[in-house]
Amino acid sequence: MKIELGRYFKWLFFVSLGVIIFQVGNTATVRAAKVDPNYRIASIKKSNLRVKAVRYNAKTAMWNYPYRSNRAAKKTHWLKNYAKHSMVVLKTATLKNGLRYYYVQVAKRPSVTGWVYAKNLQQMTMVSLGDSITKGWTGTSYASDPYPKLVATQLGVTDTNLGANNGKVVGDTVLDLTANVTNTIFKNYDIATIAYGVNDYFHSSLSDVTQVLDDQLKAIKQQAPKLQLFGILPLDCYTTQFGTDQLSDAYDTIGYHDYTLGQLCDAEADVYKANGIKYLDWRTATPQIVPTTIDTSIFGDGKLHPTQTTYDQMGTVITNFMEQNLK
Repeated sequence: MKIELGRYFKWLFFVSLGVIIFQVGNTATVRAAKVDPNYRIASIKKSNLRVKAVRYNAKTAMWNYPYRSNRAAKKTHWLKNYAKHSMVVLKTATLKNGLRYYYVQVAKRPSVTGWVYAKNLQQMTMVSLGDSITKGWTGTSYASDPYPKLVATQLGVTDTNLGANNGKVVGDTVLDLTANVTNTIFKNYDIATIAYGVNDYFHSSLSDVTQVLDDQLKAIKQQAPKLQLFGILPLDCYTTQFGTDQLSDAYDTIGYHDYTLGQLCDAEADVYKANGIKYLDWRTATPQIVPTTIDTSIFGDGKLHPTQTTYDQMGTVITNFMEQNLK
């Protein structure tokens, strides 16, 4: 009995010792960084940037304070675990030695936050392909803030606007989708939007629109598999019915090629879905932007091209759509 009791206490001693060693070792992994006066925070300002991780390894971490700026600075998360997620920069800290740290929040996991050395992150980039509405034409002049610029500002990304007046899905000019896909290096961007169709409604057959759109979406995905690609269906506009001067909404009006703009939207939506691409449909997202009851004041030319006020509304809707779907 004494021998068994001795063995029991010996076993209990080693188990307790193991627990202590584990706790000490575990504490060492989150030990506070040694403070350096040159790493003290000199200034903090609010920021609005959407970034991605570009430099990270097994030891690159998020911190509860910028590294070595505070005795309580500890690792909160490993950056490598969120390398495939976009992050929103909420604050920027400049240290006394000139180094910058970003206080980030993982966009899809808002509970994950921390300070990250700025050079480990990079602002995300967006390219916008489309027609005159993407370019920013109001019908009389160019808007100071077309929707790509508004969306980029609100998301905190940089934008390259490749919108072109008279641009179409179907066509072999430099204005059209095929040429833009051929001439754009999509791997240089993180996000791309495609917004064509209203000019095709006036000029192209529906079968040609679906075939070319499908071909070019596949070409983009093959060139840049990691690109976050989104479609934007055509916004409604006003057109005249055949044989009259009466304006009606294009979503429900048969055009020159025996289909309505609404049918073109349905066809484009099917192509986007078949390619696994998220798309914005104005008819369900915000039908009130272009009411079926004619209101020519929302267009600079009374029919098709948005005023700056309408662009402002469009920018907010597209930003909300992007925020919901960006990884």
